Amino acid sequence: MLASGILAAVLYVAMTLLVGLLWDGYSAADQTISELSAIGAPTRPLWMALGTIYSALMIAFGWIVWKSAPNRALRIVGALLVTQAVFGIFWPPMHQRAALAAGGATWTDTLHIVWTIVTSAFFMGALGFGAAGLGKRFRFYSLATMVIVFACGAGAGSYAPAIQSNLATPLVGVWERINTSAFMVWIAVLAIALLRADRAWRRTMSYRSAFRSDEGEARFLAAYDRAMSLWPVPWEQIDVRGRFGTTHVVMCGSTSKPPLVLLHGYMATSTMWSPNIAAFSQDYRVYAIDVMGQPSKSRPEEPICNAADFVAWLTTTLDALRLDRVFLVGMSFGGWLALNYAVAVPQRVRKLVLLSPGGLLPMVRQFTVRGMLMVWLPTRLTVNSFFAWLGFSDRAHANVLELIYLGLKHFRMPLETARVLPAVVSDEKLRTMNVPTLLLIGDREVISDPARALERARRLIPSFEGELVPGCRHDMCASQHEIVDVRVLEFLEKTRADDSARATERSIA
Repeated sequence: MLASGILAAVLYVAMTLLVGLLWDGYSAADQTISELSAIGAPTRPLWMALGTIYSALMIAFGWIVWKSAPNRALRIVGALLVTQAVFGIFWPPMHQRAALAAGGATWTDTLHIVWTIVTSAFFMGALGFGAAGLGKRFRFYSLATMVIVFACGAGAGSYAPAIQSNLATPLVGVWERINTSAFMVWIAVLAIALLRADRAWRRTMSYRSAFRSDEGEARFLAAYDRAMSLWPVPWEQIDVRGRFGTTHVVMCGSTSKPPLVLLHGYMATSTMWSPNIAAFSQDYRVYAIDVMGQPSKSRPEEPICNAADFVAWLTTTLDALRLDRVFLVGMSFGGWLALNYAVAVPQRVRKLVLLSPGGLLPMVRQFTVRGMLMVWLPTRLTVNSFFAWLGFSDRAHANVLELIYLGLKHFRMPLETARVLPAVVSDEKLRTMNVPTLLLIGDREVISDPARALERARRLIPSFEGELVPGCRHDMCASQHEIVDVRVLEFLEKTRADDSARATERSIA
């Protein structure tokens, strides 16, 4: 899709130079580009057809720049290019010179000038933000292009009275074609630069290259370490290699205890388990895993592209930790991962705990809108606002919110991984999941209807327990951690007792 920018640029330059050859008497040197699409011009139908293709290519290019840009400046460039291309689809046509001189101008001619001014503003804005988006050489190149575009645009604009009067306009077409060609060449150079950067990043993808800068990485790691320094129990950490990279795991509790695996919420890192870890680690060997592909201490090497990849990643991680059957606990996005894992590999899960999970119902529209705003404009204000809506106060959850903010700002999540969102798990899959499951949801949950999610899970999951936790939204694991901890441990202990009883029966038999 980045290559669509090159195609759009080549197509537009070719249109400005070649379409006029089909109009006898048209001079590319002395007439404007707009005259090729003027009302009554013989080249108008062809120009409009090719212009539609150009707009589609430019929209595709702007969209992919916006989605995959490594920084905010280039995301703004992408947004400007999409807006300009959509705006240009509705460009009002001008009349031919003879009609203008005879007093035949209409409102479309006035709007044609307005569209020209607005489009020029979009072009200059894209060049300006583009200058700040890549390295020093591209910055100088962008500034030089701005000078050319402005100077040639002003030169072409000075001929407007002569065009209105159907007078000779020597070289107006040259000035205008230099103006547009300079911008189109800039589009092609931007596309090539982004393609090269993306390929280089994929070839050398590592923990360091997953962050946009060394400074951003250092700030994120410092915040992670500060959060871990507040854990209420002793802990240790390990990095395990796998197909998708190196996964970071925080461990605590006696090694003689049964394994309990924790999967955190979206971008929250394993540090989010601080309120629960003291209770969980009393009777279990806890493994808090940093989800691959999200901002954390895990180091991505190959992008995770779908739910099946997450299953493969977790299987590889458990194998590397030498864990066979585990108690699996997931919160929010981690709950969706845990649910998908239990559906795909039930033999590896002794018992499943879902805490405010995704995947049982579609997310409400407000979640999508608020979340997209936070991702597009990662500031402390947008992060704190989104999580305040979820129920997290910035003071009580300052460490986790700071990590999420720094992750959004400095971590470059692969586009393939960013697209993997919590899809609703089908009725058929839930009916066939024969893993004992506990579901806890806050009674004021905002990401979806908590009562409906609980009812659907109770109706479909064969071995199921669940309840609404009073007085909380999506912040249940922290604000009501005493209730959550007790209920989770009761559920897990019941399974251990049932397993022991069955083992005793088998030995007697």
